[in-house]
Amino acid sequence: RRPLDRSQRLAPGEKGAPTRLRVVAGTAKGRRLDAPDTLLRPMMGKVREALFSTLVSLGVFRAPRRVRFMDSFCGSGAVGVEALSRGAAEALFVDLSADACAVAARNAETCGFAGRYATAATTAEAALGKADDGAGFDVVTLTPPYEEVDYPALLDAAAASPRLNQDCVVVVEYPVERGAPPATLGALVGVRNRRYGRTVLAFYVNRPTGKLNAGARPEEFETV
Repeated sequence: RRPLDRSQRLAPGEKGAPTRLRVVAGTAKGRRLDAPDTLLRPMMGKVREALFSTLVSLGVFRAPRRVRFMDSFCGSGAVGVEALSRGAAEALFVDLSADACAVAARNAETCGFAGRYATAATTAEAALGKADDGAGFDVVTLTPPYEEVDYPALLDAAAASPRLNQDCVVVVEYPVERGAPPATLGALVGVRNRRYGRTVLAFYVNRPTGKLNAGARPEEFETV
């Protein structure tokens, strides 16, 4: 059987390989995570580890910050659960698949994070565009299936979102063949753009105040 790539979903009734997803670090380190039947190939463990290594280096989880985390295109919820394990106060799991949201919720419960998460079975664009409820987000991860997303529309939605707190870190995962996104997106300032094989992670900070270790690095967005 041909291995899954980011554009392939499992057909109804088809069984993929058993999940090997585990929490990498924090209070739930080593906990195994379930995956929804429709899951695309999840973010590789080394990329997820690099994602959080960068967030830590930026000072995102540094006390006394109370981090609210949006895990968009959440799939199993591995990214949001990892954030909770590493000290995030709350997580919102966003996925158009209700099954994915249910699995993410189950994983959060299994790892001991009851009462610290919510789910939204909707598009990332809709979640980002929701009216500000007074409690915005400090980290937003956008990790879409590469061939199933309109990247310009997604980036525009992130740049225009009323739900991003000042110093919110927005992380965009994209394939290297797409080319680097702009170094600035409205009030979002590019601070890192790092390649891991085919996968690239672009990090932006919303209206940076200087409280994070996150100076602008436009040169990283010139090529990948």
